Amino acid sequence: MSKLVAVTGATGFIGRHLVESLLAAGFEVRALSRRPDSAALPAPVTVVGGTLEDEAGLETLVEGCQAVVHCAGLIKAAKRHDLERVNAAGTALLAKVCGRQEAPPRIVFLSSLAAREPELSGYAASKNQAEQALAAQGAALNWIALRPPAVYGPGDRETLQLFRFMKRGIFPVPRIEKARVSLIYVTDLCDAIVALLSAAVESGSRLEVRDARSGGYGWPEIAQAGERFLGRRVTCVSVPRMVMRLIAGIDSRLAGLTGRAATVTPEKVNELYHEDWVCRENLVADFTGWRPKVDLDEGMRLTLGWYLRNGWL
Repeated sequence: MSKLVAVTGATGFIGRHLVESLLAAGFEVRALSRRPDSAALPAPVTVVGGTLEDEAGLETLVEGCQAVVHCAGLIKAAKRHDLERVNAAGTALLAKVCGRQEAPPRIVFLSSLAAREPELSGYAASKNQAEQALAAQGAALNWIALRPPAVYGPGDRETLQLFRFMKRGIFPVPRIEKARVSLIYVTDLCDAIVALLSAAVESGSRLEVRDARSGGYGWPEIAQAGERFLGRRVTCVSVPRMVMRLIAGIDSRLAGLTGRAATVTPEKVNELYHEDWVCRENLVADFTGWRPKVDLDEGMRLTLGWYLRNGWL
C-alpha cells in the first residue's frame, strides 16, 4: 500500500503541524500550495502548485495517494460567497477528482464542530455543505469528516488576541451563564488525523474529537489555566451580546472599506454566544486507540511559552 498522503492547507496553522506528524509517522507527503516557492515546508515534502479551484492541480496532488487530508479552507471572508466557493465548492471539486481515481484515496476532511449548527453562520454552513458534497459522491468515495472544537497551539493567529488579553490579566468572554466549550491541542488533533488514515471507520462517518475533558470547560477554567502559567491573576470580563454586536458592526464596516475580512462579524457573534460547543462523543479514540496527550495546563504552557519566546506576546 502507498505511504503517500496528499495534504491541502499544509501551509496553515494546523497544516504545518500535520505535515510534521505525518513525516514523523513515516508517510511521504505531497502538499498543495498556491505559492510553491514560498511554502517553506520541510524538504521531504513534494509541493504541487494549485488551489481548490484548480482541477488539474488537484489531479496532480491526489494521483497515486493512499489518502488525502483536506485541511484547506477559509475561517473568515469578506463575503459569504467566498466561504461557499472555497469551503463547499472547493471540497466538492476535490471529492470529484478523488472519486475518479483508479484507486480512490481515503479522504479525511477537517470539518468543524460548527458544522452541526449550520444556521449560526456562513462558516458553519459552508463546512456542513462541504460534508454534504463528500456524501454526494456516494460509494465512489471513502471519506471521514473530523469535527474538532476550538484548536489551539503554537503558531495560531486566530486565538492570539485572546492570549494577548490574558497576558495583560484580562480575559474577555461571552456573557452566557452556562456556556461550555471543548478544546483540543493542535498536535493531538494531528495525531488523531494520522490515526484515521488507515483505521477501520465506516465511510461517511462524522466524528467529533476533543481533549480528555469530556464535559468541556467553562471560561473561568480556561482563565485559571492561563493564571497558573503566567503567575498572575487573569480576570474574566463578561461581555454582553449587545456590546459584541456593536463591535462586530464597527469591524465589519471598517473591513468593507478596506476589502479585508472582518475579524468579528455578526455571524461570528452567533457562534461565540452559542452555549454548547462541547463534543458529545470522542469516537476517534474508540475506533483507533488514539488518546489525547495534552491537557489544558500543558497546552497553555506550550502555547503561551511559544508565543512569549517568539515575541508574539
